Amino acid sequence: SLLPVLGFALAATHVRHGLVAGSEAWADGCRTLCEALDVPFSVCDVEVERRHPGGLEAAARAARRAALLGLGDDWLVLAHHRDDQAETVLFRAIRGAGVRGAAGMRACVPGNGEAGLWRPLLDVPRRDLQAYADEHALLWVEDPSNQDPRFSRNFLRLEVLPRLEARQAGASAALARTGRLCAEAADLLDDLADLDLAAMGGTDDHRFNHSMALGLTSPRLRNVLRRVLHGAGALMPDEERLREAERQMRQETAAAGWRLVLGSHALCVYRDAWWIEPAGLPVMAVPQVWAGEPRLAWAGGAVAFNAAVGQGIAASMLHGVCCEIRPRVGGERLRLRSDGPARSIKNLLQEAAIPPWRRRSLPLLWVEGRLAWVAGVGVDVAFRCPPGEPGMVPDWPVAT
Repeated sequence: SLLPVLGFALAATHVRHGLVAGSEAWADGCRTLCEALDVPFSVCDVEVERRHPGGLEAAARAARRAALLGLGDDWLVLAHHRDDQAETVLFRAIRGAGVRGAAGMRACVPGNGEAGLWRPLLDVPRRDLQAYADEHALLWVEDPSNQDPRFSRNFLRLEVLPRLEARQAGASAALARTGRLCAEAADLLDDLADLDLAAMGGTDDHRFNHSMALGLTSPRLRNVLRRVLHGAGALMPDEERLREAERQMRQETAAAGWRLVLGSHALCVYRDAWWIEPAGLPVMAVPQVWAGEPRLAWAGGAVAFNAAVGQGIAASMLHGVCCEIRPRVGGERLRLRSDGPARSIKNLLQEAAIPPWRRRSLPLLWVEGRLAWVAGVGVDVAFRCPPGEPGMVPDWPVAT
């Protein structure tokens, strides 16, 4: 055992998704082995999304990955071998996944805030692992679903790759090598995308200059989009969908407010900025009475009310009166300057650069029937807290 030599803490986890009849018993064999090796063992039950855009196989992998990454470990050690790599490269290549997809799996992926991934057997052929297991009389459980050719990966593993090997010896090794070369090319494309993104002046909320993006050639702009989508954890759209996204992004009307859903995320443009955000929009909320609680549920999130001094709304104006949070309906006005008139919320939201699709879910605070605060805009001068006096600062994350 390497544990006494290297001093790491090792634990094993079995992810149980219940997709195969009888699979509930598989954990028993894992537990017995781990007890014999004095390795802590746990079982994690997951729900697999049946309507996953990548299919049932992708849904099971996503659920398994999320469960393992949620354990709080420093590293996840996975048992993928060279034949798995060849299968992955071929599977992604025939789906037109491009250089980044055809790069296959990486042997080592730093965690960057979560558990890193390590695949120490990625260069070892399956036959070598099989020979070792036979020689040492190791026991294992066969997943019967691995023999079902209806699943695309099983079809490649059971029918395509053996025929390729019979026709040309070393085909699996060559596919794995192609994956490594594609990984190098993908890294270079990522470097280029990072240079382009830096030139666009990315902000803390990952917004980039739209005009500078349109100055890129089409291949470079699509490369940038792939980089940002990948960084956001989005399921990568196919080439046709990405080309259509680029075409719409280049239209002159996009700057007025444009949003295109690409699977789990959306590509957005407003004014001279573009960014990626989760596809789901906040739900429309109904008016709610605020009775002084620190948080009030709203549109899938919550409006926070933070006590302050000399900021926000004067606390004295909120005591013993009717306070209500409502959505915008149109025609509301707010006065932000003591020497200026009340202005329409529509114009104020435009000046605040709040995208059109986020305006309908913004909370507005009404006090005794008078508009006191609009998220993303500010507090009406009639309710503003004087310096040194107790105040209340409402907060709603407009940009998320």
